[in-house]
Amino acid sequence: MSKRRTRYEIYADLLDIVARRGYCRVTRASYGANLPVDRAKKSLGFLASRGFLKEEDRGDSKIYKITKRGLEYLESFKQMKRLFAALDKGIPFSEKIEHLPLIQARLLLGKREVKVGEEIGVEIELRNTGNSAVLLVGIEGVILRGFELVSKPSFTSVKDATIYLNRKELAPSRTEQIRFTMRPSIDGVFELKPRIVYIDDGGHQSFSEIETVKMHILAAEVVGRISTGFKDLDNLLLGGIPKEYAIILTSTSCDEKNLLIRKFLEEGMSNEQITFYVTTELMEAKNLAEEHKTSFYLFICNPQAEAIIESSPNVSKLKGVENLTDINIALTSTFRELEGATKGPKRACIEIISDVLLQHRAVQTRRWLTALLPELKSKNFTTLMVMNPQMHSPEEVQAILGLFEGEMNIYEREDERGMRKYLRIKKMYNQRYLENDMLLRKERLQD
Repeated sequence: MSKRRTRYEIYADLLDIVARRGYCRVTRASYGANLPVDRAKKSLGFLASRGFLKEEDRGDSKIYKITKRGLEYLESFKQMKRLFAALDKGIPFSEKIEHLPLIQARLLLGKREVKVGEEIGVEIELRNTGNSAVLLVGIEGVILRGFELVSKPSFTSVKDATIYLNRKELAPSRTEQIRFTMRPSIDGVFELKPRIVYIDDGGHQSFSEIETVKMHILAAEVVGRISTGFKDLDNLLLGGIPKEYAIILTSTSCDEKNLLIRKFLEEGMSNEQITFYVTTELMEAKNLAEEHKTSFYLFICNPQAEAIIESSPNVSKLKGVENLTDINIALTSTFRELEGATKGPKRACIEIISDVLLQHRAVQTRRWLTALLPELKSKNFTTLMVMNPQMHSPEEVQAILGLFEGEMNIYEREDERGMRKYLRIKKMYNQRYLENDMLLRKERLQD
C-alpha cells in the first residue's frame, strides 16, 4: 500500500501542478494532484486565503495562479524532502549538501542608468555547483513591463516575462552565460530580480534566486520635440512629436483617442503655446476656449455652432465641412492676427479629416491637405490630425496617409484580460522612435 500523504504534501502537489501549468481550474488541479474535486476546491481555497495562490474569476469558474509565497513554499518543501531522504539513507548532512544540484546565478548589467530608447546589455551567469547535470528551464521575471527584448541567444524562446532555455543541459562545475539586450520605453527606477528555473537529476523542478539589481531609466530628451502631453507616448516618440511635423492618428471612436487629443491640447495650454483645434464636436474644448482666449483657437465645424458655444474672438463658427474655402478663410484670418505675436512653437489638432473625406472624397481632400499642411509648417505648427479608417475604403485611407510624415494607430487586441486598446507608431519619416506596442490605460491617460 502507498504511504498516505500529509496535508503539507497535498499542498505541495497542488502548488506544483498550478506552477507547472501557469494557471489551473479546480478540476485540472484535482486530477493532477489525485484528489476528489471537493477536497481540491477546499485546499485551493485555503492556499489562496493564505497568499500561496491567487484566485481569479474566469467566466463562470475560478482559476488559480501561484504567488511568490507559494513558489517559496514549494521550493522549501522540496529541499526539506531531499534532506529527510538523505537522513533515511544514512548520508551525512555535509555529504548530502555536496550532492544536491545547485545553480548559482549572477546578474550583470552593461549600464545601470540609461535613457528611454537606449539599449541595456544584460548577462546572467549560471554555474552548476552540484555533482550531477541539471536541465535549465528558464529565467523568470527578466523582461519587465515597458521593456522590449532586442536580442537573445538563438537557442532560447520567449513568452510573457520569461526567457525559456529549452532544457539546456548544464554539466557539473560548468558555467553558462546567457546574454541578451533590452530597450526601455518608460522611465523610472526598476528592480530586476530574475529567478532561474531548472530540473535536478531527480526530475524535480527547483529555483534559484538572483540578487536584486536596480536600474534607473531617464525620460527621453525633448530637444527638437513637442510633447504630446502623455509621458508614455512621448517616451515611444523619444521625446515627443518632432517640431513642425504633421502626424496622423488613425483610430475608431473611443475614449482613449479622445483622452489623447485632450492631453495634446492641454499640453499646449500648460506651455502657453498657440494652439488650434479644428473639430465638429466640442468635447472639452469649450472650457479651453473660455479659459485661454489669447492662446487657444477653436474652429467648430457644426451647423449648431451658434447654439452650442458663445461668440468670442478665439472661436470661429463654421456651418460644417461642406465648404472647404470657408475653413481656409477662417484659418488664414487667424494666421494673420497672430503674425508677429510669437515665434515659438505652435500646435494644431485637426479632427475633421474623416468628415471632409466623406463629403469631398479622396481627390479633393488630398488637394486641400496638400495646400494646408505646408502652410501650417511654415508658421511653426506641429500638427496632429485624426482620422477613423473604418469609415473609408482602403484606397481612400492610403491616399490620405501618404501625405503625412508620421502615423500612429490605436487598435484593439485581446489579451489575458480581454479586449484592450493599444497604440503603435507605424512610421516617423527620418526620425528615431520605439516600435513597441503600448497598452493605453485610461487611468494613466486621465492623470
